[in-house]
Amino acid sequence: MTNLQRILNLVLLPLVVVVSFFFVKGMIAGKPEREVKKPQAVIPSVTFVDSTLTEIVPVITTFGNVQSYNEASLSAQVDGEVVKVDAAFNAGQIVNKGEVLIEIDPQDYVAILAEEEASLASAVQVLAEEEIRANLAAQDWIETGRELEDATDLTLRKPQLAAAAASVASARASLKKAQLDLESTVIRSPFDAIVQSRSTSLGNYVRTGDALGVLVAKDLAEVRLPLTPEQIRRIDLPMNGRSRHSDTGLIAVLTTPSQPSASWTATINRTEPTVDPQNQVIYVVGEIEEPFKETNAFLPIGAFVDARIEAKPIPEARSIPATALVEDRFVWAISSEEILYKQSVTRLLAEGDSLIVRTERATTEEPLKIATRPLASFREGQQVNPVLLDE
Repeated sequence: MTNLQRILNLVLLPLVVVVSFFFVKGMIAGKPEREVKKPQAVIPSVTFVDSTLTEIVPVITTFGNVQSYNEASLSAQVDGEVVKVDAAFNAGQIVNKGEVLIEIDPQDYVAILAEEEASLASAVQVLAEEEIRANLAAQDWIETGRELEDATDLTLRKPQLAAAAASVASARASLKKAQLDLESTVIRSPFDAIVQSRSTSLGNYVRTGDALGVLVAKDLAEVRLPLTPEQIRRIDLPMNGRSRHSDTGLIAVLTTPSQPSASWTATINRTEPTVDPQNQVIYVVGEIEEPFKETNAFLPIGAFVDARIEAKPIPEARSIPATALVEDRFVWAISSEEILYKQSVTRLLAEGDSLIVRTERATTEEPLKIATRPLASFREGQQVNPVLLDE
């Protein structure tokens, strides 16, 4: 390489670099500036419910077991062989008051009744004879010129007369017992009932006191329902068949898991006078009329039931979802301009998945649009897109 070429390389190379640098810089400077776009504001969608200021009747929930109002355990009153069992005397069958259920062989008691009738007739005869003898003795005493008051009781046959009268009374009592024993060979239903169980059969020999079966009243049943002190404060306990401040008893609507589509009404008309020492609950008792009336939906004795009782009304209250309450003191409400704001509330009570609250300050917007699931990012004055929960 010649000296001239070296000189050219040393001079031209930096020149080319400088020219290229300024060329590129000029091109960059001449490029039009890109327009910067501002991000669009995101308006969140918020689900809400309409909450109206109104009088709310809360519902108390409790549970219990159905019990029989009348229950009769039938037992034999006399000894003997069972000679007849009525076809209706079977578990689940309905029997009417006075209906014959079982007959025990009456022959021995017919014979005993005849003997007692004969004994009574004989005792009456003896008493009549003694009365005649006593009258004759009194006349004989008077005919001798003596005063009747001076005669002894034995002379006037008073002991014999008293013994004969006592024999008549005893014979009458024995006859009455024989009649009752004969009547007791026929066992009848003491009231309109449903047969709960039968424990004897045709041909069995029963003795006095042997169990024959159990009947339960068909027209009326009972249910015992426990109430906590907090629940008691929300109702008027029934006293002496009626509530303390009302002419009508409390009503409980009953349902049972075994028949979810059916319901029954119990009229709560009395309160048990003691408190359960273990859990401090008080039991109220409700009467259920015609629990077996519907054959496809009857309420059996012993069934577990859920009960719903209407409590005293709460005026000027609101019902809101439990999820809407924030910090137990306020809810997020949506104004007519679709702006979020805090609404202070006071919790009154819980009812399932809802709360009954009272707003602490008056509002001109009715109903209130209350956000059902408020977010931690909510702030007052924020624009939102309201979406009704039912939509």
